[in-house]
Amino acid sequence: MGLLFSGTAATVALLLTAAPALQWKVVHHDRHASYDAVTVTPGGAVWVAGTRSGKPVLLKNLKRVTGPGFRVKRLASASDTRVWAFGTTRYARWDGKRWQVKPWPYGRVDRAQSIGRNLWVIEDSTTFSGRAGWKARSTVRRLDGSVWRKVPTPIAIKGLDGKWAAGSVHGTAAMARWSGTTWRAVPIPAVPSSHAGQISELTDVAMDGETGRIMAVGWTAWPCGTIKPAYCGETLLLSGYPGDWTFEVRKEPGIQPRAQAEPDGRGGAWIVYDAKGAGSRFLHILPDGVEAGGFPAAPSRSATVRDLAVKLGSGSVWAVGGTPSRRDGSVWAFRP
Repeated sequence: MGLLFSGTAATVALLLTAAPALQWKVVHHDRHASYDAVTVTPGGAVWVAGTRSGKPVLLKNLKRVTGPGFRVKRLASASDTRVWAFGTTRYARWDGKRWQVKPWPYGRVDRAQSIGRNLWVIEDSTTFSGRAGWKARSTVRRLDGSVWRKVPTPIAIKGLDGKWAAGSVHGTAAMARWSGTTWRAVPIPAVPSSHAGQISELTDVAMDGETGRIMAVGWTAWPCGTIKPAYCGETLLLSGYPGDWTFEVRKEPGIQPRAQAEPDGRGGAWIVYDAKGAGSRFLHILPDGVEAGGFPAAPSRSATVRDLAVKLGSGSVWAVGGTPSRRDGSVWAFRP
């Protein structure tokens, strides 16, 4: 396991164990499709968006349904009659009977999340490039009635859950919390500065609804190599509560600038990341340790997970993806 760094005197070690992937199953595969987004409503309806033979496709409970008329890249939901779909220049809301389509005059939507009464989007966020001079940026908007308002943030936000946001500020991993009217930075332990020129970021966060435990994933990187500019790095795992945080630094899986997190409904969280040509793998944060494992192979072993969603209160999790050539669309499900 990695090294532990905590903001309190007592540190609970996160033990690493091998995880059986038997409960993750490929529940749908279409070799002509590729899937980009998934959301699960509180009522259990599973919506999946992507393309099939180059045209937009939308699934509800794994069956094709009428979409909003454009390629959907992100999904979010608050109920069976409040499902949002975001494209490049348009977005739409499903009201239970039809899609209500409106123009989207803002930036690229990288994350969309319905949290309580708030619908949030993170747009135009930068992904770590591995090049010198990279800077973290993002824009956050909140739907206020029928108006999308840009919301100031004290950090560059990359992921949201509950009232919590993960990201970075001035090249250092950071967290923020929504007060109901504004985002405010929350102190976390310093990331160990054991390398010259080290930078770090948290890419996503998950909050357990019952215990309030917060879990975040990120990376730390530093210049290395002499032939050409390059970066070495490690994975960061942050867990705990305000004022009582634990940092874990892991050599594997290394720098994962697109890692996603979702609560597992049992006090932990699923962390999903790209296994670099070998599909996708996961870290499962548990109350007393961390399990590592891989997704069952789809017919194409290069198919990777692009989005992850959980049904609140159930522990069931859904993942969707495809291959770089936009084929072999796959849907995985975990049912405890």
